[in-house]
Amino acid sequence: MIYKKGDILEFTIDSLAFGGRGIARLNNFVWFVRQGIPGQKVSAKITKIKKEYGEAKVHEIISPSPYQVNPPCPYFGICGGCQLQHLKYEKQVEYKTKQVKEILERLGSQKQIEVLPTVPASDIYGYRNKMEFTYSNRQWMINENDTEEPADFALGLHVPNRYDKVLNIEACLLQSEKANRLLKKIGDLTAQSRLGPYSVKTHQGFWRFLVIREGKNTEDLMVNIMTSDQEPDKGPKEIDRLVHKLFRNHPELTTMLHSVCDQKAQVAFGRLDRLILGSGKISERIGKRIFDISPNAFFQTNTKQTQILFDTISKLADFQGSETVFDLYCGTGAIGIYVADKVKQVVGIEVIESAVSDGKHNIELNKINNIELIQSDMKDALQNNELTDRYGTPDVVILDPPRGGPHPKTLKGLLDIAAPKIIYVSCNPPLLARDLQILCEKMYICTTVQPVDMFPHTGHIEVVALLKRNF
Repeated sequence: MIYKKGDILEFTIDSLAFGGRGIARLNNFVWFVRQGIPGQKVSAKITKIKKEYGEAKVHEIISPSPYQVNPPCPYFGICGGCQLQHLKYEKQVEYKTKQVKEILERLGSQKQIEVLPTVPASDIYGYRNKMEFTYSNRQWMINENDTEEPADFALGLHVPNRYDKVLNIEACLLQSEKANRLLKKIGDLTAQSRLGPYSVKTHQGFWRFLVIREGKNTEDLMVNIMTSDQEPDKGPKEIDRLVHKLFRNHPELTTMLHSVCDQKAQVAFGRLDRLILGSGKISERIGKRIFDISPNAFFQTNTKQTQILFDTISKLADFQGSETVFDLYCGTGAIGIYVADKVKQVVGIEVIESAVSDGKHNIELNKINNIELIQSDMKDALQNNELTDRYGTPDVVILDPPRGGPHPKTLKGLLDIAAPKIIYVSCNPPLLARDLQILCEKMYICTTVQPVDMFPHTGHIEVVALLKRNF
């Protein structure tokens, strides 16, 4: 059959793809259906046609799935942050396990691996310890048929595939109630101010981003308001006015900062202009370890599941107390700090200078004396024998690369040092499958994979893989 964009077809959704889209088959053709979940019969509008598959979005539910639930978020289906709120949580976890297994078998030829059931989250709402919100002068209209002009102020989240419009929201169910109260209050105060939001088209405007961070186990609460540098006279006065009104209603705030973003890119990253309240950091506790977190530092966004993730790493590594551990792409060194009392020594490698600095601070904070952090680009760090000459061949390598995966030179370096064990932590199962093919071609066997659900209601999945040297 000849299909074209905009056609509406009927599908029965029989599975769930990695990323959260439903999978349907019609006339021997595969369709990925946005907002479709297994067990549904739907009509869906075609959005894209490729040679080997098509894409569509649910237009109407003809018959619901037995696993379907009513999503509690009023923005579900528009925001795009949560793809699976309408699927029972136990089914979300079940399908994530299946997806990991299928990806490793299909893309990585890893049929011998034991893929353990995904570890579910105990909190499926309010679990995020950090949220970034964007200001815009172009508000997304919830009703697609609305003919009104978009509002000239919004504070919220980008809808999928739109850089220029923002969905104005008053609460996100993935963050806590106190964080949502702050979001609502700051949104109201900045909307009433005499300065406007930033425009990605004209690059004019003052308000740019709002970042809220929490210490889930410490009750610390940070607000980082980010603006342009275009109002050197009026800007500080508006910030002072906002701060004065905010403090009266939110005494639970422990740290507040004003940062300036002067780049055109829509990235919530800025230089500190003024520390308004507190130390400029928040603290978080994972197990018995304490971590100070600076405004731009990376830290896992689900605190409870982070401890599960770190415990999983430790369990699969089966530390005996005498190991030398190389922690690659270590960031601020959180994993190494967590496992330090279980091993002889940890050597962390990280390219970002500020992350290394934060890591060293947290090592001192926890009074640990068997960790060393080294600032180095990972693609170069393993290309000579300097590390092994200094620290010896590691007994365990913890590899936790960014979403884009490790550099090919890093994989070659791993094969050169030939550590007995590699613990590969991945937020991108397809790239993990690719790398397992390389690592397991001659030297390693991947024996166990443990998925951990760090992000309920989304298509994301964290995976911990154990590789053992086969000689």
